[in-house]
Amino acid sequence: MVPDTLDYTEVPHLQELLSYLPINPEDEEDIVNYVQNITNLIAVNYKYGQYQFAYFGVHLLYMTYIYCTAWKIGQIEPGRYRDAIVFARAYNGRERDLKIEEADSVFVYSLMPEKEIAKLFKIIDLDKSQISLVEDLVDTRNDMAHASGKFEILTEESYDVKVSSVLSSMGVIHRCMDRLIRKWYGQVLLSFCKGEYEGYDDPKDFIVEQMIQTFKLSTNELLICNEMSVSSLITEHRGYEAKLKAFKKALKEYCQEMGYI
Repeated sequence: MVPDTLDYTEVPHLQELLSYLPINPEDEEDIVNYVQNITNLIAVNYKYGQYQFAYFGVHLLYMTYIYCTAWKIGQIEPGRYRDAIVFARAYNGRERDLKIEEADSVFVYSLMPEKEIAKLFKIIDLDKSQISLVEDLVDTRNDMAHASGKFEILTEESYDVKVSSVLSSMGVIHRCMDRLIRKWYGQVLLSFCKGEYEGYDDPKDFIVEQMIQTFKLSTNELLICNEMSVSSLITEHRGYEAKLKAFKKALKEYCQEMGYI
């Protein structure tokens, strides 16, 4: 049970980590509860000075971000994604369960060796050094997870160093995803304006149900959409100018209401 006095804001970097993860996805795997339970694990262990176990929780959040990013790449760049997964392999004995061609769950990637997943990020032009960093973080976690009779992370300072490395990796991957998120957002904006999504008169309903719940946007990804100008879309599609401006205004208001900006 999480102590009532526990203040998540007292755990360094925790809110920053969560800003990379889906805000409120609606799906069968229940990412929200999973992330909440891991967040509790981090906060409790940090509060009681169990920094290595808190870091294990951080790495679980990191891998959840890796899985979500891989899934989004598959949604936005299906052709390149299919080419990239031709040689994807599962853990021994899980070959029949690995179905990432049309992944219906972000956690299907847990059936793959963790270091293999990072290779998909070549699609977003993540460079070799950053792909190696993902692999190194996995190796570091694995080394600490073995019973060795000693702990590697004993102080707040060493915890901070390890978590900073995770955040650095997430930040670089997020920046590489910027182009794809903008591409996706432009496409769904036009689809909304054309009426291809039935039953949506209020842009805010669309933002919540299609962008946040269905596509699993994180706070940081939603902010990419908010920062994106619609001027080029207006130039190309003059007939949708009013709808595009109204959507842009609604997205900004939503971000303000939720405290994201």
